[in-house]
Amino acid sequence: MRSIEFRRISDVTRRSAKERTTAALELLIDGVSFLELVRRAELPGALAEQRELAEEFAPEPAPLLAGDYGPVTSCSAEHLLGETPDDVPHGVEDDEHLLLGCSCGIVECWALVVKIATDDETVTWSGLRNTYREWNYDAIGVLTFSRQQYEEALHAAFGAVGS
Repeated sequence: MRSIEFRRISDVTRRSAKERTTAALELLIDGVSFLELVRRAELPGALAEQRELAEEFAPEPAPLLAGDYGPVTSCSAEHLLGETPDDVPHGVEDDEHLLLGCSCGIVECWALVVKIATDDETVTWSGLRNTYREWNYDAIGVLTFSRQQYEEALHAAFGAVGS
């Protein structure tokens, strides 16, 4: 199983419309930034896209969009446990949860989503996808965490889980 850490990016917490405590988080998987894992997985697709768009942007290089995300600034423990999502950007299915939003700060602009399933022993992330690109995330694969360790990580970020 993998390990996860939720690092609060700021000391600011908010109460969402769903009366949940939310915070901006950095995600780490086995001690590595989740954003870096995503960037590495997206790089082949982003490089291919950059080559395809080269003429359109000439003489400047086309943008390289791999890993071009910012943290979701209002994420709750309940959302990260697969309960009703805090935010549902355009193009997201009912069973998908937002993990990263666009670096511009507008979540709907460019989102990375995942399916979160829980049972008594585990929390599993699967079906990772960008809402606007058909990039391949096989390099990341399905991520399975010990539910106890996952909830301890949430507790470290939020206090009591479900608060």
